Amino acid sequence: MDNVFLNEALKRLLNLPTHPVAVKYIETFDEDVEWELADLGFYRPKNPVNLCQGVGLARHHGRKVLLAAEDMACIIGAAAGGLHPFDKTLASGEIGVKDGIRFNPELCRELFETLPRIEHGEVEAVAFAPLKEMPLEFDQVILYGTPLEMLKVITAYLYDRGARLDMSTCAKYGVCVEGMASSYNSGELTVGFPCRGERVSSMVQDHEIYVTVPSEHVETVVKGLEETRHLLPSPMPFGGVDQEPSFLPDYYLTEVSKGRMGRKSQASTPS
Repeated sequence: MDNVFLNEALKRLLNLPTHPVAVKYIETFDEDVEWELADLGFYRPKNPVNLCQGVGLARHHGRKVLLAAEDMACIIGAAAGGLHPFDKTLASGEIGVKDGIRFNPELCRELFETLPRIEHGEVEAVAFAPLKEMPLEFDQVILYGTPLEMLKVITAYLYDRGARLDMSTCAKYGVCVEGMASSYNSGELTVGFPCRGERVSSMVQDHEIYVTVPSEHVETVVKGLEETRHLLPSPMPFGGVDQEPSFLPDYYLTEVSKGRMGRKSQASTPS
């Protein structure tokens, strides 16, 4: 499957309003590489930005964005992306203390020690582009959507893989940490909740969450979406909250409910 096919399949099967974003981690970056990427349409921002803004620019505006260490504004995203060392300030949890993230400094330190991050030095730049226009061999795809849309992705991912998806969150940082870095390290799909920075600077809406899918699993997700599309239809038909759940097949019903529902239908049948 090529990128255009994958992109169109994801948008069709999930009804996504914005672009799936492909991410490429660049291990060696210098002026020659920058010019090569510029020839492919990638640009570096004039001002420092957050890592999540690279995602947002590709997702909302269809841009090809290239971010190196000197382009980073947020130290959390820079460290998560491997573009800044995890230094004493970060390891101490001092930022968490100043933000009031946790009850005491020890919890803040523990939070920061456990943050998923790419080891500094493994990556020297990160490239973002809409999936259908990514000219590089990408490492991840990031999808934003409603909880229903992202539930479909998780269902598709698990279809031929396993029973459950483990997830973890610090409930403070977003796609840079719990999405990109976590998936990079685990090689698995991750699901997470957008942080304040994403909402302010990357146009993330209140109803959106995200998943990050490693490149080797994107085709599997598309195939899984086709196989499981009957489970979660869109739009989802609503029933009344006080009505009998008539949509449930018999194999979902308790024996007691089968009897009661049967008696109800008999009672309502005209003689």
